[in-house]
Amino acid sequence: MIEHKKKFQRLCRFIFVMFCALSSAVSNAQEPILSEAQALRDTGKVQQAYRLLQVSADAYAGNLDFDYLLGKMAIDAGQPLDAIFALERVIDQHPDFAPVRAEIARAYFLIGENEAAKVEFKKAQKASMPAGSKKLIASYLSTIDERILGGVSASSFFISAGLGYDSNVNSATSTSQIAIPTGILTLQSSETDSAVGLVQGGGRFSHAIKRHIKVFGNADLRLYEAFDESNFSTQIIDGVIGLHFLKGVNQYRVSLVTQVFALDGSANRNLLGINSQWQRSIDAANQFTLFGQYASLRFPDASRLDVNQLSIGGTWLHVLANSNQPIVYFTAYYGDEKEQTSIAGSEFIGREYFGLRAGMQLKSSARLVWSGVLSYQQSEYGGDNPLFGKTREDDFISLIVAADYLFNDGWTLRPEVSYSDNDSNLEINSYDRIRALLIARKVF
Repeated sequence: MIEHKKKFQRLCRFIFVMFCALSSAVSNAQEPILSEAQALRDTGKVQQAYRLLQVSADAYAGNLDFDYLLGKMAIDAGQPLDAIFALERVIDQHPDFAPVRAEIARAYFLIGENEAAKVEFKKAQKASMPAGSKKLIASYLSTIDERILGGVSASSFFISAGLGYDSNVNSATSTSQIAIPTGILTLQSSETDSAVGLVQGGGRFSHAIKRHIKVFGNADLRLYEAFDESNFSTQIIDGVIGLHFLKGVNQYRVSLVTQVFALDGSANRNLLGINSQWQRSIDAANQFTLFGQYASLRFPDASRLDVNQLSIGGTWLHVLANSNQPIVYFTAYYGDEKEQTSIAGSEFIGREYFGLRAGMQLKSSARLVWSGVLSYQQSEYGGDNPLFGKTREDDFISLIVAADYLFNDGWTLRPEVSYSDNDSNLEINSYDRIRALLIARKVF
């Protein structure tokens, strides 16, 4: 027993010696990297200094000196999200280290997380530091208060135009004749393709009317022209006006929404509704949103199709700790549409549906941003369709892949490809569609 105890003690001493040697080796290895990065920063080569540290992050992440310098370099290089991840590791080890509190506050400030920045600046302000540093922090705090309280905090306008191809502009089945219980149904219009054009414009604003309360709104006009099949050209007008409440890491929005959907210049569907949303920032990398909408959908030329719609859902968004700043999000939602007609046998108009959506966005360079969205929705209608003698059920999937290349002066060029497929047990409602667009956009 004594012999085993001695062996165990020798083993512990050996592990301790090896750990110290390894720690010393890591520390000695990182010193030239830190010195070289600091030298590059001192000569104005911030981006090179940041990249030098970034490529070594896997090996040295967790070391206080390395993470602290990486965080500062990331801020100077215009990568505040990367800075937050590095500086949080320092705070975990040394929560009372005031300089790192000031740096992470700067990072929060740069990404617009005003409340989080304010908290960190105030923690840093309590520590002993030069008068110049305290004055700079006071300046940041004053700017944050102006952001929260003052005037128009955000406004923008945009225009965009694009050209492309649509394999199924009318979202119709590919067959021209369908068997029904009473015979054969001949369709006036089956699947048809066309060259297409897109013109869109709109604006957004947000204005503080009281501390932590803003009024916001937006309006958009979208014209989608099918050159070869003009009967299926569409026009959409969207409008939103609402209130935005900020309370710490929580944000609440309530808004009135409206939409006019027109087909070939004639109003086809009008929507009027109210939206509500709760958004919570869990930390710098995670955000959760819960949302709901109640709306009336009215069809001017086919009032039998009128429904009232109720939908609820949630979204989780996560920012990955990577140089490409990838963002992933997942959404789940449920909806119910109730028919508003008094005509007997109209239950087939209403439906219940639920859906899932997953998306990702990442930067492959400072100017190029890639994105993709995969969606699935299942719908079950409320009764038998009188023409087909059975209840309609749909499974809809959609995939959108795009890349945004950012030019100077607010210009963006966006190639976009989308595929959608609606698999229905009623053949008349089954279709697939491919669309490719090249869109130029200007933000003012």
